[in-house]
Amino acid sequence: MSIKQIVKNTIKFPLEVCAAHFGHHRRSNKSPRLWIMMYHRILPPSDARHAQEEPGMIVEPETFEMHLKLLQNEFTLVSLQDWVNRHINCQPLPEKACAITFDDGWLDNFEYAFPILSKLNIPATLFAVSNMIGTHQEFWPNRLVRLLQLPQRQREIFPWLSELANDAPVNSETSASAIYSLKKYADNQIIEWLDEAESRLQLPTPSLPALMNWQQLRQISDDPLFDIGSHTCHHIRLRSDLDADIRYQEITASKNLLESKLEKPVNLFCYPNGDSCPEAVKEVAKHYQAAVTTQPGINFANKVQSHSLLRYGVHQDISNHPRRLLARISDWP
Repeated sequence: MSIKQIVKNTIKFPLEVCAAHFGHHRRSNKSPRLWIMMYHRILPPSDARHAQEEPGMIVEPETFEMHLKLLQNEFTLVSLQDWVNRHINCQPLPEKACAITFDDGWLDNFEYAFPILSKLNIPATLFAVSNMIGTHQEFWPNRLVRLLQLPQRQREIFPWLSELANDAPVNSETSASAIYSLKKYADNQIIEWLDEAESRLQLPTPSLPALMNWQQLRQISDDPLFDIGSHTCHHIRLRSDLDADIRYQEITASKNLLESKLEKPVNLFCYPNGDSCPEAVKEVAKHYQAAVTTQPGINFANKVQSHSLLRYGVHQDISNHPRRLLARISDWP
């Protein structure tokens, strides 16, 4: 470890301790508050999928269970849908509420996360990408990582891919950097590049699905503890440069398909990658009671923006100790 890193850690520890003990979660407020937790994948290191995913996407099952027990002690754990309903109807709200949410509909949520939630009797909301449920489709970051792991001579065929990887060893850090760099392009451009590369290199389709199938999603939906929300049809980012017709389709058709398959209303929405624009927020507000972003922060009931709710994203490295989790959600200083 470098001297710079040692100094950084030395400074960071007391700040974390203060944030964990004196943050907003330990304070009273005139307005009821809602913390929303954002999770993606729940995977143990022994699972082969753990090594294939960005570290920033994963929380391990033991850590996840620690999170839930700690949050139970600090907050009233609520269903996001129930909190939204109570807020809309001007009903009493807990002073400090916390809701658990998952993005995308990963199969490992069904395998690892929901058994823990059921055991602890804790509600949660899963935001599903409707047209990818029950398929072998993958999100473009996962497809990109697989290309980055190819030999350099194959990557060099595609200038955009060669530029992302350079000559640096491909690891979790460089993969995360490449994904971040590619996000400056529109989704249709990224997908076009990936389709071309996979076709020319004749890469096989993944043998196992990444996401749940409809039967598994229906099983979760049928449990009174859990709600399903929409995360668009294809996880297309709702940026201002997206065609208006595509934006409308992604927002509305996903709701229609989920409601048809699950046979219950879908009233909550999640913006892919947290990206939105005023037009997208306006359209979402026409069809959903509330929507969540990826922006961190606490939602105060007296000034909440129902279609731009704040959430705290966590992953293993920044939340594997109670102190770190509490510091993350402290909104301190």
